[in-house]
Amino acid sequence: MKKLFTALMIGNLAFGAWVKAQIPAEALVPRLRYHVYYLADDSLAGRQTGSKGEQMAADYLIKQFNDIGLQPAGDQGDWKQAFSFTGKQEFGKENRLQLGSMKPKWSAGFFTLPQSGSGKVQGQLVDVGYGISNAELKHDDYAGKGNLVGKVFLMQLYSPDGSNPHGAFGADAAIERKLKLAAEKGAIGVVFYPGSEKDPLPNDQLDRRSQQQSLPALCLRWEQTTEAKRQLGKQAKLQTQIIRHQITGHNVIGYLDRGAVHTVVIGAHYDHLGHAEYGSSLHAGERAIHNGADDNASGTAALVELARYFGQSKSARYNFLFMAFSGEELGLLGSAYFAKNPTIPLESVAAMLNMDMVGKLDSQSRQLGVLGIGTSPVWPALVQSQAGDLKLKTSASGTGASDHTSFYLKDIPVLHLFTGTHSDYHKPSDDAEKLNYAGMADVVNYIIRVVNGLESGDKLPFTKTNDEDSRNAPRFKVTLGIMPDYFYEGRGIKVDGVTAGRPAAKAGVKQGDLLLELGDYELADMQAYMRALAAFEKGQQTTLVLIRGGETLKLPLEF
Repeated sequence: MKKLFTALMIGNLAFGAWVKAQIPAEALVPRLRYHVYYLADDSLAGRQTGSKGEQMAADYLIKQFNDIGLQPAGDQGDWKQAFSFTGKQEFGKENRLQLGSMKPKWSAGFFTLPQSGSGKVQGQLVDVGYGISNAELKHDDYAGKGNLVGKVFLMQLYSPDGSNPHGAFGADAAIERKLKLAAEKGAIGVVFYPGSEKDPLPNDQLDRRSQQQSLPALCLRWEQTTEAKRQLGKQAKLQTQIIRHQITGHNVIGYLDRGAVHTVVIGAHYDHLGHAEYGSSLHAGERAIHNGADDNASGTAALVELARYFGQSKSARYNFLFMAFSGEELGLLGSAYFAKNPTIPLESVAAMLNMDMVGKLDSQSRQLGVLGIGTSPVWPALVQSQAGDLKLKTSASGTGASDHTSFYLKDIPVLHLFTGTHSDYHKPSDDAEKLNYAGMADVVNYIIRVVNGLESGDKLPFTKTNDEDSRNAPRFKVTLGIMPDYFYEGRGIKVDGVTAGRPAAKAGVKQGDLLLELGDYELADMQAYMRALAAFEKGQQTTLVLIRGGETLKLPLEF
């Protein structure tokens, strides 16, 4: 049946001539410019998820959707769909250290580790070397130490191999592993120190999903280590504080009911970086408003005008769901939440089209990125037949760092429209006056032609594509071939998607699995996951421990 449907579609396209712009540029360009200038204005302060600027942008979109005649399709008949998450973790003011008579200052003399628990403890300071116990390597820093219960451990970073992740001690050198073993030995807190001035200090940056161990854990700077060793046997006082900030973001969703069986979803994220409070900025100067004109006021403006066009169209082949996502910059949070909590049945969705950064079409090359054409056999002929004078740069992959990924992982055919990166990307200089509004109008009209080319009103057949773990693969020699669930905030790595033919798929990993250990490495959070990947090379064999449906499994894996 799918083959017949595909053949009919391609046949229809072959006999149909390319249709010129549905919306005249003289009408469309001023409206696109108006939307972008409003959304990228300083008064919205960069539209950070959960901020006042996000609320202002949402209110603007709601007015547009309402005026167009859409129906609210968020929570319980509202326009908005709320989702809550940990937006940021930060170190509080209560981070202190005293070793005997020594009182180093936080940041200047020591820092709190992201793996640290929060708490206040006091106990005798004892030396435990590297804090490693490995019977195979005949190395035990705890041998002969006696009763260590209730004491604070002074522990050297890394291992006898130094900071080499490929050394014999491997995962024994990981801070997570050391803290877990220290807790088993009775420690109430751990103070790490570098073994030499050249030793790299561990990461001191909290991620929004950083997972803490049970023990307070601090790290001295090199200048403090000699004096700290003089305090062995004396009382150590540690106090750590890590604060989690809960944020509520909002998707804005409008529905156009044509009485059809299937629905086409058209989406764009409307959030941006704010003042870069949560990172992701490529700006090296002082903190400033990131207005995100191209990223992604451009896609949001296009979304409004597509809603206007289809709202006035007489076609009844499909219903339409127009979605403005928030939380995209923090890990596709809004679209991931919708995919798991849809406000319409996902089985009724025929396809999803996503626009992210469509504001800088080059007037000379006319090149437009169209990703996801491998997610349905319908796409290749359709997207090319409607290109006109646009030069398409296509990709088969259904995944990537934008919201179409959340729908692809639900087996929905997707297209992702994109005019390319540029020097203003994720910088305060991404401003409204720099966009090519005539080019945006060309992209909008191209999307209209593609959607109108879906003549049957049927659900498009779906095909999986050979996707990469695009957020991690370029940084490492190996990849598991999974798409992590960036909305999951618990301990471990939740699998949202598995790439066929990659190590995880070959090992039997499935969507929904919770990964706990890779070899000897604990996969506590994304930072630990990336450190673990960095320790392996192609061809190595190891094991993967995971939880599936309440059952713990240990799978053999080869990179």
